[in-house]
This record gives sequence, C-alpha cells and structure tokens, in this order.
Amino acid sequence: MNKRAKQRLMGVTILIFVAIGALIGFTRLGNAAATPVSIDAILSDSELQGRQIEVTGEVVAGSWVSGAKPFVFEIEDASAEDSGRVRVLWNDVVPGSFGDGTSATVTGIVNEAGEIEAKYLVTKCPSKYESATGALTVNDVLSRSEELFGSTLKVTGLVVSGSIQAAGGAERFRIADAATGTETLPISYGGGLSDEFVDGAKVVITGSIEADGIFQATEVALDTAAK
Repeated sequence: MNKRAKQRLMGVTILIFVAIGALIGFTRLGNAAATPVSIDAILSDSELQGRQIEVTGEVVAGSWVSGAKPFVFEIEDASAEDSGRVRVLWNDVVPGSFGDGTSATVTGIVNEAGEIEAKYLVTKCPSKYESATGALTVNDVLSRSEELFGSTLKVTGLVVSGSIQAAGGAERFRIADAATGTETLPISYGGGLSDEFVDGAKVVITGSIEADGIFQATEVALDTAAK
C-alpha cells in the first residue's frame, strides 16, 4: 500500500470514528434521564423549560377531544386543591385506558409555553368491582326503554367482542346478555377503562338510557364475581 492510499485509509477511519461518536452523543441526549417533577414545579419553575421531565397527574375531565392531532389534554394534581393544570401534547396512539380521571404519567420536554411535548405516555385506571345483584339485564333495558328513559339505573351484561372504542366517541362499547347475543346496548362513557376490561368481561354499569337509545354511563365496574 503506497503512502497516498494509507493517508486515504486513515482519513476514512477518522471520519467513521467521528460519525460513531456523534451518533452515540445524540443517542445519549435523546435518552437522557427524565427529571421527576410535580405539576406545581412545572407551573412555577421556568428553569424546567427545555428539560426532559416526568410527571404524573389526573386527566382533567373535558380537557381533550377524541381524534385531535396532536392529541391535547390537561392533567392536575388531584390530591391538592387549586394545584393548577398542565397541558400535554401527544402525537402517538392514545392508550385504551385513557379517559377522564385516569392517572397519566408523562415523559417529555417542557416548552416555552409551559406545555409538555410528550415522548412517552402511560395511563392507568384501577379496576372497579360491583355486585350485579339487582341490576337489570340488557333485554330489560331494551324492552322498557321508554319507561326507563332518563332514570338512573344499573344494568349488567357481557362486553360484545370487538365493540370497545377509544374514549370520546358516541359509543365506547356495547354489552349484551350473552357473548353471542344479537340484542346489544350501546354505552357512552368518557372515563378510563382498566386493563381487565376486555371482550366478554361481565360488567355492571350505572347511568341512564337516553332518547337516542344510547346508555349514558356514569360508572363502569367489573362484576365482583370476576375477582
């Protein structure tokens, strides 16, 4: 190998090492450990702007619109009165457990407006259980809808396979008296659903049947028999 060839090889080798070093640097920067902070700190400490943080709060009811791009919602500290709210910007798939009152852990960068440009979003909704004793069946509600219209009542049934939708739509899911039942009751619900809320789960729902035939749920729980 002549002198010129050796110089070229050395130059290429140096460029490769520089490129690898830069890649490692950018990777470390992107994966920098997030600083755990409180909602109050985000609202009061301007030095957090531009930094990667991690914060947990409760999703504020009515602060989000289903299907919006970016998906925007607000979180607050439910344990502290008048704690203030922080807006979160999310550009990925919304977790199925997301909903009003859901616990959301957000990791991202605080921008100049004090909003969090989220990179990671984890939501958690604890399972609720309730006895189905005294609850109406789906057939009861469907056959007596005019009589029951507007009244607060409790209904039980099985979650219809493939009916679970993201929060915010006209229907969240449907229930029936049997897993293969053809008579189904559409349920509207803006709250979070636990990981145990799956196709075929037996549920107990509190709410009211409306004029459009949709059951407006205020509480959704799993049957205590499922424990």
